[in-house]
Amino acid sequence: MAIGATALEFGIYRDGDNNLDHEQAFVINQALNVSNRDSSIEFVVEDTTSRRGLLHEGALRTESYLIRDGEASDVTVETPHDPSSRENLAAFVARTLDRAQESGAKQTWIELVDHGGGDGGGLESATNGSTMSERDIAGAIADGVAMHARTHPEDADRKIDGVVANQCLIAP
Repeated sequence: MAIGATALEFGIYRDGDNNLDHEQAFVINQALNVSNRDSSIEFVVEDTTSRRGLLHEGALRTESYLIRDGEASDVTVETPHDPSSRENLAAFVARTLDRAQESGAKQTWIELVDHGGGDGGGLESATNGSTMSERDIAGAIADGVAMHARTHPEDADRKIDGVVANQCLIAP
């Protein structure tokens, strides 16, 4: 059941558990501004951060929410997720596709925002130092698509139409 005329469901998976947390948070402000100007674009956000965001500055946490019409809603705050976990990224992809189905979105994109790790990977955990490889990122996206298809066989043809990697390509 579509909730409105949504042309694009855009998932933002932001790993702000690093020294660029504040600088990379601009992507959230962009989403708020874009959705305010164009109500046909909705964002599903998972933001692991310690910056002053929807709540207060301080402890590392994961904030999840929707952005539509320039407003955040359905906010949940949890202990920090491991952004480099293939299972966590797959669950986020499935949630984004679930929301795309609910909103009747014509396209679904994912943006991966992190410090980066060169051209061999990107999503990095500050707590255990692991970095998700490009192969695991692709696998996690495929896993999330498959999870959505199993849960919603009536929408099994829905896919991720594009991926934006908003990450540094410099590696030590």
